[in-house]
Amino acid sequence: MASIQVAGEALVDIVNGLAYPGGSPLNVAVGLGRLGHEVTLQTGIGGDEHGRAIIEHLNASDVLLGPDSVTESATSTATVSLDSTGQATYDFQLDWNLESVVPTDAQILHTGSIAAFAEPGCSRIHEVFAASPAHQLRSYDPNLRPALVDKRRAVIPRIEKLCALSHVVKLSDEDALWLYPGWDTARVLGHLLARGAKLAVMTFGVRGCEARTDQLEVSMPSLQVSVADTVGAGDAFMSGLLHAIGNGPLLQALVSNENLDEDALESALRTASLSAALTVQKIGANPPTLVELESCLSSVEF
Repeated sequence: MASIQVAGEALVDIVNGLAYPGGSPLNVAVGLGRLGHEVTLQTGIGGDEHGRAIIEHLNASDVLLGPDSVTESATSTATVSLDSTGQATYDFQLDWNLESVVPTDAQILHTGSIAAFAEPGCSRIHEVFAASPAHQLRSYDPNLRPALVDKRRAVIPRIEKLCALSHVVKLSDEDALWLYPGWDTARVLGHLLARGAKLAVMTFGVRGCEARTDQLEVSMPSLQVSVADTVGAGDAFMSGLLHAIGNGPLLQALVSNENLDEDALESALRTASLSAALTVQKIGANPPTLVELESCLSSVEF
């Protein structure tokens, strides 16, 4: 199992009056921990009740909390509203900062969402990505929250800088629409590759996903399942994707800038899609365990 460092926000989702630990980077870290990886989350939470709930949640999935992650600030919250189809929107009460991000020798470094564009924390994220050792695969999921963006023109360069520093960039069609209105999928993914990414992936919810490299174009349909809600679906896709990359030939190929094996890429997208499908069948961000994922991989047809 690949060792992984995740840097970014951890918060509490308030859904129908109940509190669930969340935040995109935390969800990815928990997903990877449940899949058996050695994971450290570098974040910023308070020593309050919500912060203690987050720590308990991380411990339950064998995710380590990075140094200086507990601060004197209150833990951030996101009040979640669900429409009739289970689609989620968020109202944030956010205090985002990182006291420090200590570079590690983990095989994979991942960040995303608010952490990657909101100051002052995003500057430290950029620093650790720029200082990442040559052997380390860097991964980024914009997972945008437009309601938190004051100045779009200031945020887009920060996002594109991280895309340029990352081997793997995964974004949703909603992210793409906000970043590059009017662009089709091929243009968006081609732009990310031109910026420096080695693998660019776009997800389309129930319509599946598409991945591109300089040599390959691979599409994967989504599984048709009963949706409880979509909270954490994109994060579960991300953790499933990194799990597959870290456990196969794609990791070394991406870091070494080699051509990717098409079958290995298809398998990674299948794993990511199944991870998301298993998550949306549950309330809240509740990604699968390794046993759940592997048992379904052996029996599900896409």
